[in-house]
Amino acid sequence: MTDLMAIAQTYQLWVIEDCAQAIGATWQGQKVGSIGHIGCFSFYPTKNLGACGDGGAVTTNDEAIAHKIRVLADHGRIESYYHEAIGVNSRLDALQAEILSIKLQHLDQWNALRSQRATYYSQHLCDIANLHLPTVPSGGKSVWNQYTIRITDAPSLPTAPPAVGRDRVRSSLQQDGISTMIYYPLPLHQQPVYLQQAPIHPLPIAESVTHQVLSLPMFPELTSLQQNQVVEALRKLSTEKTLP
Repeated sequence: MTDLMAIAQTYQLWVIEDCAQAIGATWQGQKVGSIGHIGCFSFYPTKNLGACGDGGAVTTNDEAIAHKIRVLADHGRIESYYHEAIGVNSRLDALQAEILSIKLQHLDQWNALRSQRATYYSQHLCDIANLHLPTVPSGGKSVWNQYTIRITDAPSLPTAPPAVGRDRVRSSLQQDGISTMIYYPLPLHQQPVYLQQAPIHPLPIAESVTHQVLSLPMFPELTSLQQNQVVEALRKLSTEKTLP
């Protein structure tokens, strides 16, 4: 974010932070959502701070932007029956707001538990060959919405290999009762909506990573026994050469 804000200042650009999976995370001691000009948060149920439905929030220190966002989120109206813009119905209902207000009080504790779970994974999986673990850059603090590993058979990513190794590992874990997820199975530039627009330039690293990523179980209530089951299953696959 330091580099991004410097570039933005040099070229007079706006910076919009996507904080959907990062509420509570920091960069050099500053909370995400307060570094750029605008921060966008998601309260989808699977997020670290999730509602019992759907919702979101936008943060900004710019009063003019805040006014415009409030107007756009409420059908573009400035008062009842008077509209100054074409907006949307993006109001958070009172029930969801109350649920989020209660859960917000526990967010720091839940994020700390996620960090402990991530440390456990990193300490117990770090010596498995061809299994690449997520890291946090110096100066940053992650809240670990996901713990995503990469499964490779080569250190470089020059081309997009088939996902045979990753899928084999996922299938084996599933047989052991361990659920995993693939975020995201298709790179943005290969989504159907963008394939309609030419030319689409290849992005070989993104395309390769798509075939390698696998997210392990990660949530605050995850127990050491459950995590050890994941670790032992991956170690068993490594011993059996199921890992590439």
